[in-house]
Amino acid sequence: MTMGFDDSGVPARPAPEAIAEALERIAAHEVVLVDLEFSDIAGGMKALTIPRNLVEKTFAHGYRFDGAAMAGGTRQVELDLYLAPDPSTLTILAKRDGEPQRAQLFCWVVRRDGQPFAGDPRSTLQRQLRRAADAGFDFQVGVEMEFYLLSRGNQAEAPILPAADASGYFDVSEDVLSGTRDEIVATLQEMGVGVGGAHHETGPGQQELDLLHAGGIRMADQIIITRQVIRSVANRRGLRATFMAKPFPDAPGSGMHLFQRLRSYADGTDLLSDTSSGDGLATTARHVIGGQLAHAPGMSAVLCTTVNSYKRLADGHRAPRHATWARVSQASLIRVPSASTGSAVDLELRSPDAMANPYLAIAVALGAALDGIRNGEEPSSPLDENLVTYDEDELNRLGVPRLPSTLGEALDAFAADDVVRETLGGYIFEQLLTVKRAEWIDYRRHVSPWEHLRYGDL
Repeated sequence: MTMGFDDSGVPARPAPEAIAEALERIAAHEVVLVDLEFSDIAGGMKALTIPRNLVEKTFAHGYRFDGAAMAGGTRQVELDLYLAPDPSTLTILAKRDGEPQRAQLFCWVVRRDGQPFAGDPRSTLQRQLRRAADAGFDFQVGVEMEFYLLSRGNQAEAPILPAADASGYFDVSEDVLSGTRDEIVATLQEMGVGVGGAHHETGPGQQELDLLHAGGIRMADQIIITRQVIRSVANRRGLRATFMAKPFPDAPGSGMHLFQRLRSYADGTDLLSDTSSGDGLATTARHVIGGQLAHAPGMSAVLCTTVNSYKRLADGHRAPRHATWARVSQASLIRVPSASTGSAVDLELRSPDAMANPYLAIAVALGAALDGIRNGEEPSSPLDENLVTYDEDELNRLGVPRLPSTLGEALDAFAADDVVRETLGGYIFEQLLTVKRAEWIDYRRHVSPWEHLRYGDL
């Protein structure tokens, strides 16, 4: 359970009982250091470490830090902000030989007066969840996260890939990969993360790890923890993990699919299912799909937040390039997986990758869904590939909207989408636009080795 909001939308102070329980666990496990975790606007995870004796005081008064960290250090004006730990997120980390026992707490970012900071991604998601709850909706998300495990060295500079049936990149054996996967899953389970299955994906050295459905802030927190654990375990085993959307030109890209459920807040009823309808989908499900398709271009800069993200989308290997939905097509933006009798309906959003800020990604997906429900947005007909294969020309002929093909196009669509702006709030919206436009300008100025090979001797 996460920190709730009061009637004004301000994060409520944690209950004394929750704080006392967290302090007791810290003492029982002889924790020495506690990492206060928070997210910057661009998606990077930050941490500030305090000794155990300061934890109780920090629960009471917060911990002051330089707010420039929220925009990746780009602010020129100092901004004093405070970290307010959420005691429900306390995680005791695995003990390492010769190292002090550590724990971590996820934090809200607040101002001196305790009001939420407008640039806090965690509070941004909580506001959307509160909007959904006020409308009677419990929004839950499951995740399929893909990534590569690589041997150390200059992987990005390697001129060729191994054979298509090789199990690992650059002499990483399947035994090493499976052992690393096993340790990742075991570590996450020990930390209380709702981890599902993990397996080798289609690319050499590519992995997939599933996170079970969770509501509230919990899923975004778990995505952050999962990325940290994957990197840490890989490093200890002499490997390197990358969440880049398209790390190699001739291998499949890596996505982070969001499996969305919508239940009644009152009684847990699945609001996306209707067995009496022709396709088994409720009117609410169609409106969620319609809202997300309508705002797909504007959401792209948040869901696919790097210049590299668009190389995955352009590749066409089960990655969406158009705002379509379907049941069987794995190239659609939204897919409705088949569900067994009695199971909840999922709406799988397939464009995000794991470089995205999970708080903001889930927030904009929910914001677009709520807008679709509010306006009764009806989606176009589903384009299932069991009926016909839709190439790019056919999709264009049908008038299906194309997703942005570059970060620059995504930022233009982002800037024009008032629903995305409202969802994120003006502060995060403007900061993200500024930071990402600067990144796009830097990328456009960069001269790559490909250009030297292509044009150097002309």
